[in-house]
Amino acid sequence: MKKSFLIVGLIAIWLFNPVVTHAVEPTGREVMEKQKEFHKVQTEIGDEVMLLIDKEGGREKRQVKRYAKEVGNDIHHYLVVFLSPADIRGTALLTWEQKERENDQWLYLPAQKKMQRIAKGSKKNYFMGTDFTYEDMEPEDLDSFTYTILRTEKLEQDDAVSECYVIESVPANDEKRKESGYSKRIMWIENKYLYTLKVEFYDRRGRLQKVQTNHAMENVSGTIWRAKKTLMSHLEREHKTLTSITARQINTDVDNSVFTERYILTGKHTQ
Repeated sequence: MKKSFLIVGLIAIWLFNPVVTHAVEPTGREVMEKQKEFHKVQTEIGDEVMLLIDKEGGREKRQVKRYAKEVGNDIHHYLVVFLSPADIRGTALLTWEQKERENDQWLYLPAQKKMQRIAKGSKKNYFMGTDFTYEDMEPEDLDSFTYTILRTEKLEQDDAVSECYVIESVPANDEKRKESGYSKRIMWIENKYLYTLKVEFYDRRGRLQKVQTNHAMENVSGTIWRAKKTLMSHLEREHKTLTSITARQINTDVDNSVFTERYILTGKHTQ
C-alpha cells in the first residue's frame, strides 16, 4: 500500500508541478495550420485604396474591390477589381483555387474584352504595376511549402512590441521551386493570435528582394484578425505599394456568379 501511494503521489507531482512540466513547441507547419484555422472566413468583401509610390516619391492612387468565397472544402475563389482611375477601371483578376493541380488565374482587360489566362510560367510577373506578383495574389498552399521555425523574437512595429514566431518557408518540391519566383520567404507571425506582421521575400538567387509589413491589426470577429494597411516595399525597384482598407464585410452572402467570366464580361463587377 505504501508503494502504491508513493507512485500515485509522484504522478500527481509530475502532473501538477509547473517546474517539471514542459510545453511542447509547435512545428512550423502546425503554426501555419493553426493560423489558417484562426482566420478563415466563408466570404469576404473589401474596399481599399491603393497607392503606388515610385522612387522619386510620385504617387498613383487606385480604388480596388476584393471578393473571396469558400466554394468547396477549403477551396476558394477570389476576384480583385480596379474601379479607378478611369484608364484601368474594370480591370480584374479572377483566381480559382485548385487542389492537386495548379490554381487557375485570369486577367480581364476591358480594352480587349476577354479573359486572358495567366500561364504557369508568368506567375512571377508583377500584377498591374504593383509590387505584388500573380504568385503573391494566390492563396497559401501549405502542401507546396516546407515551414521551419527559425526562432522566436520580439518585433517592434506600429509603436508596439509583439512576440513572434520567425518561420522560414521554402518550396517543398522541384516543381514548386521551378514555378516560384522566390527561393524562400521569412515570416514573422504573432504567437498569440497568429496573424502575420512581416514577410521577407528572397529571389531565386537568395537575395532579399521585397519586404511586406502589415499594420493596424484589427480583430474583425472571434479569432479573425485583419490588417487595415499593408505595405509592400520592393528594394531593387525602389518602389512601394500601400493598400488601406476602407470597408470590410465577412461571412455575408456572395453569389457564386461573382467569380465567373460572364459576371465580368457583362460589366457587373464594376457596379
